[in-house]
Amino acid sequence: MKQRTITGIIFAALFTAFFLPAFWFPITAVIMSVVVGSFVVYELIKALRNGKYDPSTSLIVTGCAISVLVLAGSYFLKVSAENALAVYVMVIGMFTLACGILIPVARNNDSKALENGIATGGTIFYVTFPLFCLDAAMLLLPEGCNGWYYMLIGLVAPWISDVFAYLVGVTMGKHKIVPHISPKKTWEGCIGGAFFCALGVMLYSVFVIYKVDEIGMDLAAFAVMTFCMGLLVSVMSQLGDWFASVIKRHVGIKDYGNIFPGHGGMLDRFDSTFFTMPIGLLLAIVANNIF
Repeated sequence: MKQRTITGIIFAALFTAFFLPAFWFPITAVIMSVVVGSFVVYELIKALRNGKYDPSTSLIVTGCAISVLVLAGSYFLKVSAENALAVYVMVIGMFTLACGILIPVARNNDSKALENGIATGGTIFYVTFPLFCLDAAMLLLPEGCNGWYYMLIGLVAPWISDVFAYLVGVTMGKHKIVPHISPKKTWEGCIGGAFFCALGVMLYSVFVIYKVDEIGMDLAAFAVMTFCMGLLVSVMSQLGDWFASVIKRHVGIKDYGNIFPGHGGMLDRFDSTFFTMPIGLLLAIVANNIF
C-alpha cells in the first residue's frame, strides 16, 4: 500500500508537470500524448504477443505516424477541430480496415492472420483516437475557446468516478456487476461513481467553463447538459476500464507493465481516460458551436 501511494503521488506530479503548462503552451499536451501513446503501443503489442497474437508493429507505427501527420497538417492549415476529426476518421478508418486484409494477404501460413489484422487495426484506432481528440482540443478549437478546460474533464473526471465508485462500493456495495471481469465492482459503486462524477462535471462547468467561454446558453440548461455529460463520462470511464480488463484476462496478464510500481503500466493508468477524452472534445464542440 505504501509503494502504491508513493507511486500514485509521483504519477500525479508527472501528469501535472505535463498538463498544467499546457494551459499556456498546448505543445506540452502534445508531447504528453506522444509519450503516453508510445508506451501504450508497446504495452499492447507485448500483451497481445503474450496471448499468442502477432500484430504488425510496422503497420501500427505507420498508423500512429499518419495520425500525427493529420494533426500537424490540420494545425498548419488552420483546419477546425471538427473538420480535422472528420479527416482523421476517414484516413485512419481506411487504414485500419486495410490492416484487416493486408496481414492475411501477406501471411499465407499464419493461422491467426485475420485476428492479427484486426488486432493491428484495433490497436491503431484504440491508441490514436483519444489522443487525437486531446491534441485537437488543445490546438484546433476556435480562438477564445481554451480546450484545456474541456480536456481537464476528459482526463480527471474518470479518476473522480473511480474514487467515488470505490468509496460507495466499499461502504454500500452488495450486488456484483461484472464478476467475471472485475470481481470487486458493484452496481452500487457504479451508480455512486456516476452520480458524483456527473455532479463534479456540472459544478466545474457551471462555475468555470460557463464564465470563461461565455457560453450563449441558459445557465440551467447548460447545467443539465453538463450533468448528463458527466454521467456519460462515468459510464465510458467504466467501460474503458472493463475493456482493458477483458484484454488482460484474454491474453493472460495481470498488468500491462510495471512502469508505475503498484499501479501497473501506462495503459493501466489511462485505460479509463482513453474512453473519456473524446467526450471532452465533444463538450467543447457542442458548447462553442451549437450554443
